[in-house]
Amino acid sequence: MKEKKAEKKDASGKGVLLVARSEYIKWLASPRIILFAIAFLPIYDTLTRGLIQMSEEMESPLNILEPSIAAVNSWLGLLLLGISYMALMSPFPTADGNMFFYVSRMGKKAWIQGEMLFQAMAAVTYSLVTAVVIAVPVAGRSFFANGWSLAVTDYSELYGGKGGGLEVIQPNLYFQMSPFRAFLFSYGLFALFLMFCGMAFLWGCLCQKRLLAFYLLALHIAVGCILATIRTAGMWLFPVNHAYLSVHYWRYYREYAFPPWASVGILLALVALMAAALFRKARNVSLDMIGGEVLK
Repeated sequence: MKEKKAEKKDASGKGVLLVARSEYIKWLASPRIILFAIAFLPIYDTLTRGLIQMSEEMESPLNILEPSIAAVNSWLGLLLLGISYMALMSPFPTADGNMFFYVSRMGKKAWIQGEMLFQAMAAVTYSLVTAVVIAVPVAGRSFFANGWSLAVTDYSELYGGKGGGLEVIQPNLYFQMSPFRAFLFSYGLFALFLMFCGMAFLWGCLCQKRLLAFYLLALHIAVGCILATIRTAGMWLFPVNHAYLSVHYWRYYREYAFPPWASVGILLALVALMAAALFRKARNVSLDMIGGEVLK
């Protein structure tokens, strides 16, 4: 009896990995990956190019992490990267012949676990690729150390309003923490936020509201980013702003506008809540009702 239970558990574990691996490979091979390039170009033009220009005028190299930090600490970066991620995730979960076979062999419980594992893999991969791709253009003119460049900390003081260096990486961030901590904290929050978005979209698919879920998540990202630019109290009702590290601090004072570790807890709680809801919903869902496309 114990041996049968162990075999069943082992088969279920393999099934979870099979589902996650199948979805992950399809996601990596998706032609929608071009959407990431479309999101990257405006970020390069507005943030990375600005940092490069400041570095050249200061005749001082950048920290290679600074463009990546800037990308997820600006409303434009979060807006473009968040919506392009949702577009990349829009064909998932898939409901093809292979997936029907997996579900028939292992059951819906293992299937939904595999889908959630895929969500985590996709969120971490997207975050890492974002950080690397955005850093590549400055690789030949940068250094790697746990200190901010002069282009970030001193440019605005020396050149006044000419370049707006503070608008690329704000003092909210570089007065509060080192680049290593800012990078890890920023991308940790970003990955958690992407996981929440992916799981919320998956919930919409299970409810047969794929299109509605996509537009609601995109709208939430857009409205949240707008509210972050005007710094209203209502901005904290939008999960996207819990991934926006620099707005957690006041511009010059060493105190929180909102505790960043509270945002970590909120995002983790949202992910856990969505996981519980998905487990419950998956038991009563027919797989052939959730497939389809949002963006064709």
